[in-house]
Amino acid sequence: MQKTYSSDLTASQWQAIEKLIEVKRKSVHSLKLVVEAVFYLTKNGSNWRDIPQGFPPWQTVYWYFRKWSRNGTWKLIASELTMLHRQKAGKQSVPTVAIIDAQSVKNSATATQHIGFDGGKLIKGRKRLLIVDTMGHLLWTHVCPANLADGKAGVACWEEAEQVNPLLEDLVLMYADKTFGGHFKDQLETMYAMRVEIPKEPVNDQPTDSKLVIHKWRWVVERTISWLANNRRLARDYERTLLSARNFIWIAHIRRTLKCVCR
Repeated sequence: MQKTYSSDLTASQWQAIEKLIEVKRKSVHSLKLVVEAVFYLTKNGSNWRDIPQGFPPWQTVYWYFRKWSRNGTWKLIASELTMLHRQKAGKQSVPTVAIIDAQSVKNSATATQHIGFDGGKLIKGRKRLLIVDTMGHLLWTHVCPANLADGKAGVACWEEAEQVNPLLEDLVLMYADKTFGGHFKDQLETMYAMRVEIPKEPVNDQPTDSKLVIHKWRWVVERTISWLANNRRLARDYERTLLSARNFIWIAHIRRTLKCVCR
């Protein structure tokens, strides 16, 4: 009997994404088990070679992970699930408002390229740029060395995203924190006719003596970052390539959104 794990897919969850996985020829191994193996690794943060027995060989799982990373399958699945969940919540499938933020994470011994030192947060590693909608869905992610300023990294993230992601086509307003208030704000408003606002109004019911001030709208992207942190693979940046680092973020988003869509 196949051993089960908390990261396994239910029948309805697999049905929701099966049609999005392009396969030109029939695989020897179950693609559902391949996806579950990737989910297991994302949730538990284990090494590729430590994928448990019962799943396809780790070499097979890694081959599919790389293939789907390169051809955009993970991003496609994430985008489709985002639209499905927005529709389920009674919203338009494509958002008009988004929030952007950056997170610097430490690198591991295996992530030795494309790293830098974030002088503000005193972290050596990589920087993750996240663009989310007002429900917290991930619309785009970008990974770069941590020493790149938030504004410049944000512009690079947007220029990459707006060319290929239909979820961003109707955006008219972007919320951000003050680190995006210079170069990023100027570029998006001048070149892309995008309104960028820096919220200063805190959310209600905060303790008056609290040193941490949570601002309206910006807490949404902070919540998404905490959701992603539930996946141990994202506790640090373990990836040798930026492509892998980015796609594990997409996979973590897929895991959470699948549960919402198929609830």
